[in-house]
Amino acid sequence: MKATTTSLLMLTAAPVFAGTPAPQVDAPASSGSWLDDFKLDAELRARAEWTDNVRDFNDDLNASDDDGWLATRARLGLGWTPEKWLKIYAQGQDVREFFSGRPHDTLGGANGDDSFDLRQAYIQLGDLKQWPLQLTLGRQPLDYGSKRILADSVWGNYGRTFDAAKLTWQINKDWSVDAFAGNVVTIEEDQFNDSDHNADLIGIYATGKIPLGQTLDFYAIHLDSEHSTMAPVKGDFWTLGSRLFKKPGKDSPWDWELEAVLQTGNVMFGKKDLDLLAFGGQATLGYTFADCTWSPRLSANYSYASGDDDRTDGDQHRLQPVYPSTHTMNGLLDSIGWANVHDPYLEFTVVPAKDWKIGLQGHAFFRAETGDFVYRANGSTPVRMPAGYNGESFVGTELDLYVQGALTKNLELLAGVGALFAGDYLDSTGTDDTAKTAYLQLTYKY
Repeated sequence: MKATTTSLLMLTAAPVFAGTPAPQVDAPASSGSWLDDFKLDAELRARAEWTDNVRDFNDDLNASDDDGWLATRARLGLGWTPEKWLKIYAQGQDVREFFSGRPHDTLGGANGDDSFDLRQAYIQLGDLKQWPLQLTLGRQPLDYGSKRILADSVWGNYGRTFDAAKLTWQINKDWSVDAFAGNVVTIEEDQFNDSDHNADLIGIYATGKIPLGQTLDFYAIHLDSEHSTMAPVKGDFWTLGSRLFKKPGKDSPWDWELEAVLQTGNVMFGKKDLDLLAFGGQATLGYTFADCTWSPRLSANYSYASGDDDRTDGDQHRLQPVYPSTHTMNGLLDSIGWANVHDPYLEFTVVPAKDWKIGLQGHAFFRAETGDFVYRANGSTPVRMPAGYNGESFVGTELDLYVQGALTKNLELLAGVGALFAGDYLDSTGTDDTAKTAYLQLTYKY
């Protein structure tokens, strides 16, 4: 239920002809309530999740993640829009994890508790329908494009926000540009969540519509985290990229996505300052059989992130994480991330009913450079070390099945199962048992 801002219009009429009395027009009735300027929103999410061997690929070792748990999240927000050009918004969040023996990891992972804290608090100035500029100041999400570089962490229970300033320029009906600067908010259990003042983020993200129903994005994002103790990577570097994509539609059953990323600057490895030059990319070509029952779609995809071929030469060529939303990017298990990887994969989906989708993915993971490790979904934690170097490149294959849909207007379901079958690399560097996951999630939004 959304509240709308109304205004009282005083109507007058003038004589059409001399001597003709003006018609009497009554002013429209006002809503009469200042409460109409407020909007309340809420979200309740619960996810039952189970994983096995996703870190160690070892049936004989009972690791902390070889477990099941219930993760819950509650969000409550209130917005005030007294004028079309002014909005003030605040949102609180409470995160809990039950029935789990794994340690809480609020910085490096998505597990643990964070009792009711401030997730968002911002003031927004400007109405883009009336004026081309809009300024948003305060705690807010920064969520862009494919979400591989900069995004709210949708899967993670905490999510991600920034204490930031963002200026939006609506150039015309097709093109807009965001310029932003800020610091990521870090989750601190039993304390107020403050931002990481030693990790400064600035960037520009432009997006626009071009012919053939396509959207074209350009971005430049700079992260200076050399002195941070909480950032996923310490460094001072730029991420430059572009993304072209098209959704299937009435004009064509084809859809596609092309994204190219370049990183340059420097990163810290221990006490060493390394020159960074890294690359990444994503390509998708899909076809929807719209005339068939359930509108099946088949897509061929390829994901690439460079690795470092020589860790002794003073350079770093592995693609670095910024602040991505990682889940589903390279499989549901989150065992393999977007770093030092070739990931060709196929996806098949059907739509059995409105607002429902069933999908099947098949991934084949290879190391881009055999002189570098395999990295987890965060892009910075090696899957296996120090036995992570050898000549084998094939890491393994992953099969994932997921279902998502709307049970009611406000209640959504998401469920999935996945398994990663070890390849030559895992077999030759240690244990190679199959990694598995299953989850069931319900989300209520108001």
